[in-house]
Amino acid sequence: MSRTGSVRSTTAEQLAPVLRAHAEVMRGVTPILDVQHARSRVQGGQVAYDALPVIRSVGDLGAEFVRILDAFEVAGLVSNDERRDILDADFDVDDLVCGWFMGDRVPRDTMRRLAQQVAMVIGNAILLRATSLVGGPELWCDWTRTECPCCGSSPDLLLTDGALRTLVCARCDAEWRAPRDGCLGCDAAATPLQMARIANAALGYDLVMCNDCGRFMKERSRREMAELLVERATTAELDRAAELRGLRI
Repeated sequence: MSRTGSVRSTTAEQLAPVLRAHAEVMRGVTPILDVQHARSRVQGGQVAYDALPVIRSVGDLGAEFVRILDAFEVAGLVSNDERRDILDADFDVDDLVCGWFMGDRVPRDTMRRLAQQVAMVIGNAILLRATSLVGGPELWCDWTRTECPCCGSSPDLLLTDGALRTLVCARCDAEWRAPRDGCLGCDAAATPLQMARIANAALGYDLVMCNDCGRFMKERSRREMAELLVERATTAELDRAAELRGLRI
């Protein structure tokens, strides 16, 4: 196994309880979505659905929050004391999940930051379920915009497979063909002068940054890809490095 494969295998093993809970939440939620209308919107060049009403259509997310938080404890991501403190804080779960979708900054408060990480898993499960109802990549194969064809969010991963370049939505995990080679934010050319690239051999990723608009993307070969929750946990340090540089997805 390669070094990058070993890193992913270790992370996947630790996150196994969270992955199971995430799958259970995804199977258990029933977002309200007019599927035919969503599909017709995509075919007409519009984003399939408005994500916030879809998230809120699921109703109270308290049980899902406890389920994912318990999985975090089993995985060793939070201690028993932290779990209790998070529950005692009585966070507004809907606010946390919707804030995650809107791109709220990572909170400085430890308990709220951990609660937001739990909310991220819940939000992803809901939107992943909604996007699966809309359809598959063949529905948006002609999509030429940089925002997600399903939920309208930005991509955070760029996967390469030879000449094929695929974007992955940071919120609902939809995948679509990258419309161009340069910056997705300002159309800067894909040259070393315009696009800085920092390689992380240990993770198998490049952090690609636009010198003009400050947008960044995590790029890697599709080979040895793990589940996306694992990929994002594995590359969290790249996100932090980009944030310290004042960059944005």
